Amino acid sequence: MKRKVLKPLVIGLLAAVLLAGLLPGAGVDSLSAASAPDAWTIKLSGLRTQDLGTSYYNALLDKYGVEKKVDRKGVTVTYRGLPLRYAIAMIDGADAKDPFTFDEALWKAGYDVSLVAKDGYTASFSTKDTAPDALIIATLEDGKPVMPMTVGDTAKSLWVRDLAAIETSLAPLPAAAEAAAFSLDLDINGTKASFTLADLQKSDLYMEARGGYTTSAGTHYEGVYGGVRLRALIERYAKLAADDSVVFTAMDGYEMTYSGAQVFDEKDGTWLLAFRLDGDYLPKDPGFIRTIKAGPANPNIDGHLSVRMVKKITVKQAGFKDFSLQMDGQMKWTLDRSTVESCTSCHKVTVTFEKKGQVDTYTGFPAWLALGYIDDPKYAPHKQDTKIAAYNLAAAQKGYKVDFVAADGFTVSLDSRDLDHNDQVILAMYKNGEVVPDGEFPLVLVWDRSAKKVPAGIKNVKMIAAIKASGF
Repeated sequence: MKRKVLKPLVIGLLAAVLLAGLLPGAGVDSLSAASAPDAWTIKLSGLRTQDLGTSYYNALLDKYGVEKKVDRKGVTVTYRGLPLRYAIAMIDGADAKDPFTFDEALWKAGYDVSLVAKDGYTASFSTKDTAPDALIIATLEDGKPVMPMTVGDTAKSLWVRDLAAIETSLAPLPAAAEAAAFSLDLDINGTKASFTLADLQKSDLYMEARGGYTTSAGTHYEGVYGGVRLRALIERYAKLAADDSVVFTAMDGYEMTYSGAQVFDEKDGTWLLAFRLDGDYLPKDPGFIRTIKAGPANPNIDGHLSVRMVKKITVKQAGFKDFSLQMDGQMKWTLDRSTVESCTSCHKVTVTFEKKGQVDTYTGFPAWLALGYIDDPKYAPHKQDTKIAAYNLAAAQKGYKVDFVAADGFTVSLDSRDLDHNDQVILAMYKNGEVVPDGEFPLVLVWDRSAKKVPAGIKNVKMIAAIKASGF
């Protein structure tokens, strides 16, 4: 069994402290019970990391709490707490939620566990030398609250008060190592910065609050998210304006743009760059960082606004323009900019379009995908049971008229049979890598100059404001 202690202090001062019985991390016999504060956190590290905070500990204590009676100088003292093995179970495998599975075989094979007090005092042991049920993390001493401490059927050198961390010699899982190497990149009006998750965790901008989002399929998720305040982080580098563009780029290439006005809108909650959920770090997918709104009102946002796997944030001064796309057919929809941008990111297609000898690249999504919003009187994309198709293939192949209508009324009518699963005819949001310019904004109907199937009667439509379907 190994044991480490604090570096020597001034001899006279240390002696006085020990005689007074005031050394926080020392064994139980040197210390009378102290009043426990309302909040504390024990940091756990092993194959994964976990923060064991007061509220989470108390919830686990209600389910798994045990009592141990120990002898202190001839007096029997009763402690109540969470078995140490359960805290170890949180970090000896990939489990991220209760109930955690304790790896008894791994314990018997042997690894080192260090119990670290708030003041740095550390007591270590090998699991091969100690029974997994020998120690508990106690917070009640004869029914009175105390700071978390280890106590039990072991040498008193392992009874550590003011417990602040439990560290093991278990190597982190590959996912944990990947998370540790991750960095969030900022490009704010040309000023660049990078932050690790550890940097963000230590930031004074960090906060925790409840929030959630609802996916396009109608599934609702919520929890207590921890992260840094988005607006405050941006404004450490530049003053944000309502018409600025805040572009989030994910690790998989997905992009979503907020306006400065959206970031300012915190009536129901605070925009966070969240990397923790219910006390644990987010995994790579949907993490390591995702955007969420959180606060006392438990706000809920549309899923496409909750960008997952955020890798980079780019802020561009001015120029943000909002838009909506009117859909009219078997049912009516109004698609906002974020919905169109999400579709572009998820179903991205780039074509080379030639007009009057001018060649440009346009990026958007296949035009036929938009028809899923208006080709059925009852169902729309992602708004139904997964057993129901999001696109009405039978109707498309039977044939109906599709009108692409520009803001000035210019209209091109195409046949659904020519658009059906034709990925080379797109609604483009970007031209040569930038948002389409004035005169084409917000969307342009284009097709690849080498497309195998060019719909009869197709023409380039700029400034698309509506798509209408008829003749079903």
